[in-house]
Amino acid sequence: DEMRVIALGTGNPDLRKSQVASSWFVELGNGDKFFFDVGIGSQVNFPMLQVSFRDADKVFLSHLHVDHVGDLDTLWLSGWVSNRYDRPLRVWGPSGAKKKYGTKHFIDKQVEAWAWDIDSRHGKLPAAGAEIEVNEFDFSKTHVVYEENGVTITAIPALHIMDGPVSYRLDWNGLSFAYSGDTTPTKFFVDATQGVDLLVHETFETAKQMEERIGWDPETAKLVGQFVH
Repeated sequence: DEMRVIALGTGNPDLRKSQVASSWFVELGNGDKFFFDVGIGSQVNFPMLQVSFRDADKVFLSHLHVDHVGDLDTLWLSGWVSNRYDRPLRVWGPSGAKKKYGTKHFIDKQVEAWAWDIDSRHGKLPAAGAEIEVNEFDFSKTHVVYEENGVTITAIPALHIMDGPVSYRLDWNGLSFAYSGDTTPTKFFVDATQGVDLLVHETFETAKQMEERIGWDPETAKLVGQFVH
């Protein structure tokens, strides 16, 4: 009857051994398992959970920045050569203002880029594990994008640089989890996440901290710290 939420990564593109980029893994008592983002470095931590790749086949992407999707190829192809060899990786993600900004375009280009890896393993491993099932949905409205096995996942528009990013809410067995992805504070998220049991919302350094730590000029630091995040 439990929901378990594991932070595989909570950082940004500046990786450290102790903190990689954003990825949250949710395990439910009914056996279902979900990734919310798979940022760079997160797939170093996932195998330590000793969870079968075969069971971890559902990924929900908040947006297509590298610190949120950079390890998708690792999860996909490592899972295939491990034991998710007879089923595709299932990926949900938002559309974009243009086709090239949508999740399906991103996945299609991943498959193209890894042609040598995929083709070299065909005939040695079942082909199904090399496939990705893409479920692209409208980024612009709050709506249910997944409903299976008593689990409901709702996508929520997020405000992050340009059109496309989303947040998520998962509900199961009277329990709930919300994940903002990257977003400035929005009424969309507040309205859609009332009463959740666990809410994870991004935070960022102050402009002054970024000036001192990274050496950014004041204008860039303010833009990133107060408008992008």
